[in-house]
Amino acid sequence: MLREGKLPAIVYGHNTEATPITLDKLEFQKVFLKSGRTHLVDLVLDGDRTEKVLVREIQTHPRRLGPIHVDFYQVDLEEKIEVDVPVRLVGESAPVKSGDGDVLQPMHSIRVECLPSDIPESFEVDISPLEEIEAELRVSDIRVPSGVTVLDSPEELVVKIVHKRELKVEEEVPAAEAAVPAEGEEGAAGEAPAAQEAEETEE
Repeated sequence: MLREGKLPAIVYGHNTEATPITLDKLEFQKVFLKSGRTHLVDLVLDGDRTEKVLVREIQTHPRRLGPIHVDFYQVDLEEKIEVDVPVRLVGESAPVKSGDGDVLQPMHSIRVECLPSDIPESFEVDISPLEEIEAELRVSDIRVPSGVTVLDSPEELVVKIVHKRELKVEEEVPAAEAAVPAEGEEGAAGEAPAAQEAEETEE
């Protein structure tokens, strides 16, 4: 099927039997570029029945480009569902701009519950107000649209400005250089043998 440009998939949902289907691979990839995992997709089944679905999972192969199997979740527009909404960082933090800091982002998505029609495309997080090292934003700081309930803990760390990591390399002094005496030491070190030689000659 994959060699012929076809893509195996399955449709399932609450109170819905799992139904295997076959997609056009290129057509799916075009739709997914626009919809992602948060936009509802109209899936036409048997040429006459249209269902509202979300892309729930995409399976890939380590040595093959593109998807090899897709899971669609059929939704009920009047029933709330749980979904992961991506976090998108915008703006620029002053310490990062000056080269003194790095952006640490432990959370790349936030889990929410809402009606399928209320799913946010993404949570846009502006990091411009983070003007100091150690400044941070947590889940409780994220602006959430009405009708959307965040399921993650309010104390979960979303983004933080941390000290820039630098690799420090200590210079090693070559053994030959370490053996060279400092100025003033050479004469003192050379005079002792000469004086001893003179005493032995007199004797």
